[in-house]
Amino acid sequence: MEKELLQAIFNSISDGILILDDKLNITDFNKMALRILGLEKDVLMKINIKDIFNNYKLVDKCLIYNESYKRQDCTFTANGNKIRCVTNLGPIVSDSKIIGVVISFRDTKHIHKVVNNVVGYSAAYTFKDIITKNQKMKKIIQYAKKAANTDCNILLEGCSGTGKEVFAQAIHNYSSRAKGPFVAVNCAAIPRELFESELFGYEKGAFTGANKGGYPGKFELADGGTIFLDEIGELPLDIQSKLLRVLDNHKIVRVGCTHEKKINVRVIAATNRNLLEEVDKKNFRYDLYYRLNVIGISLMKLNEREEDIEALTKHFLKKLNINNLEGSKDIESSAIARLNDYKWNGNIRELRNVVEKAYYLCDNDIITEKYLLTFLKDKPKLENDFRREKINKSNFKVEDILPLKLVEEQNIKKALIAFDGNPEEAAKALGISRATIYRKISKYRIKID
Repeated sequence: MEKELLQAIFNSISDGILILDDKLNITDFNKMALRILGLEKDVLMKINIKDIFNNYKLVDKCLIYNESYKRQDCTFTANGNKIRCVTNLGPIVSDSKIIGVVISFRDTKHIHKVVNNVVGYSAAYTFKDIITKNQKMKKIIQYAKKAANTDCNILLEGCSGTGKEVFAQAIHNYSSRAKGPFVAVNCAAIPRELFESELFGYEKGAFTGANKGGYPGKFELADGGTIFLDEIGELPLDIQSKLLRVLDNHKIVRVGCTHEKKINVRVIAATNRNLLEEVDKKNFRYDLYYRLNVIGISLMKLNEREEDIEALTKHFLKKLNINNLEGSKDIESSAIARLNDYKWNGNIRELRNVVEKAYYLCDNDIITEKYLLTFLKDKPKLENDFRREKINKSNFKVEDILPLKLVEEQNIKKALIAFDGNPEEAAKALGISRATIYRKISKYRIKID
């Protein structure tokens, strides 16, 4: 009975366990070890640990020095597959004599799943969260649902604030990968020198300051799920070539590592730039564009779906009212009409910002037109007014028209002067990303000093 109880406990442990003798032959193991290694019982019993374990020298140290090793990043090789595991090793001592070694190990996929649950690598939005009455937008949603049922790479194109990440999350949750991780990466926010290690990870000791245990990249963490590469147009060219290889063979190589790891990841990329124009300018690889754009989805501007402004406003108010313990607020119809008249350069994100600002600062239960305009006074002029405005040719001279490149160069120089040569602050003032301003500085050969 006691033997059966010990065996039941042995097999119930979530880690794989191997028991070795002093000759490094495997003498016992649990069911989880078979599952992780993907080997049959009869095969595993005939194996010497040196045949499948790349860190067998640690086993020798256990036997010689009677030392234990915790949380080691090790690799097993079984049936031609390399399996990365977090491993613990310890000597087995009997009558003051070391008679073997016990190895416990857990597949890093399991570790990554736990990390994803703790860190929050999951998708919250579904297609039900996309509010629209616009018929064209409804067709886009149906098209996105069809795309979700495939395993193709998807490229989302649209202006800032049109809801690209909401669509990406909805596609993930509608797909067969819904139970897997959803890892979002803002390519515009990663320093150039850290791109490779952030996306693909690195081995311990790969460079000065590297984590002692190594680091799994975003692709590795997204294994079995979806990786969302936002602002894909900001990727440096050298990283574009490495990403193309990953998309082609579904394998990654950590910085400082010598072997590839196979991954199962669906890529959804997004951009607010015209990537074909970037291809013409040699800023983006032609082959990568078509590798990402297997299925392309273009999202509409908010001004192109004016019938949704009221629905979205009411939706934002409803969510705010749910969290308001002091009561609820509404908005008058004339204020909605005023919102419909404005040109929303920031699209849905800007509308939500204005609604939230008005909601929290309004002292009344009804957000009025007059009150709302205090938050819109600095917004661009009405698009309809702009269309009605007539241009009188006598008001300007043809020679006053400047090439757009020259205007762009002059504006960048003015911004750099205004912010004492600080490219980051200048980029914010110009409404462009940090990567873009550095590229423009290089393009126009602007000396920052």
